[in-house]
Amino acid sequence: MKKRNNEKMNINEIMAMFVAYIQQQIEYTEMKIKTMKEWESDECGCLDCEKNTISISEDDEPTYDLAFSKEWL
Repeated sequence: MKKRNNEKMNINEIMAMFVAYIQQQIEYTEMKIKTMKEWESDECGCLDCEKNTISISEDDEPTYDLAFSKEWL
C-alpha cells in the first residue's frame, strides 16, 4: 500500500486501519443481531404456541431417486 504522496505506509498505520475496520464490522454486526432479535421477538408467552414447536413426521423414511443420490457422490 502506498499513500498518495508515494510514501510507504508503515505497519502501524496498516494495523490501525485494520483495527478500525474490524471495530466497525463488530458494531454493524451487533446492530444486525439486535434488529433480528427485535424482529423475531415473541409476543406470545405460552409454552404450547405453534411458533415454538416443530413437528416432523417419523412415519415415513425419506426416499430419493438415483439422480439425486448421484449429486452427493
